[in-house]
Amino acid sequence: MRRTGIAFVILAAVALPCVAQTPPDWSGYYTLASGKDLGNFKPLNVNLPEVIAAHLQPWAKAKMAATDGIAEDTGQLCQPTGIFRNPPFAGSFLWLPGPEKIVIVYGALNTAGVQRIYLNRSHPRNLPPTWNGHSIGRWEGDTLLVDTIGFNDKSWLQPTMEPHTEEARLIQRIRQVGNGDFIEIHYTVEDRKALTSAYSYSRYYKKVGESMRENVCNDDIQIWRDFKSEHLKPIIERSREVRQP
Repeated sequence: MRRTGIAFVILAAVALPCVAQTPPDWSGYYTLASGKDLGNFKPLNVNLPEVIAAHLQPWAKAKMAATDGIAEDTGQLCQPTGIFRNPPFAGSFLWLPGPEKIVIVYGALNTAGVQRIYLNRSHPRNLPPTWNGHSIGRWEGDTLLVDTIGFNDKSWLQPTMEPHTEEARLIQRIRQVGNGDFIEIHYTVEDRKALTSAYSYSRYYKKVGESMRENVCNDDIQIWRDFKSEHLKPIIERSREVRQP
C-alpha cells in the first residue's frame, strides 16, 4: 500500500478479532540477553538508533535535532517514557499469562510501565492516546502475534530522541526458544506520518527467575529536579540575553 509516495507494509491480519485460548506457561522474569548469554542467537539490527534515523521523515529529523535530550526527557524525572525505548537496550520484564489476557510488567516500572495483551477482543474504536497504547494478541502456532495502537506522541522511539506520532503501530511476534530458556521478540514499528517506511529488529530475553526484583526509579526525586534545573540554567540565561534591548 502506498500513501503520498511512502511505502508501508500493512499487516492486515493483526487487525482481526482475537480468539481466546489457554496460552502456554511462559511465566517468569526475563532480562535482555547479551554477550555470552546470546550463544548462537543473533539479534536483528543491534544498532537501532542508526536504523531508525535512516527511516525518519525530514520533519522528524528536524524535531529530533531540536530536542534537548536531558531537559525534555520525562524519564529523568521517573515519569512515563513508553514501551518503545526500554526493552531493546536494558529491558527486563515479568511475564504473567492468563486465559484472556497476558500482562508484561516491565522492570523499569515507573517509566516503561505495563503492557496488557488482550486475547479475546479487537481494538475499540476511538482509542484515547496513551503512553503504552492498546494491545491485542492471538496465537499462530507457537508464536504470539501482538498488535499495539493508540499511542500518544509524547514518547521517543529510543533514548536518542526519535519522535513518532499517534499513528505509530507496534507489531510483536513472540515465541519461546532455546529449550524454553529464552523468549524471542521480533518488533516492527510503523508510523506513516513520522517514518518513510517501517523498521524491524529482534531481541532475546533470558529467563532468570520466577519473580521480579524491586526497581525504584529514584528514591529522591529532588536529585533529578536539581539535575534538570542545572542543565536548563544556561538555556534560560541565553534566552534572557536575547530579550534584552
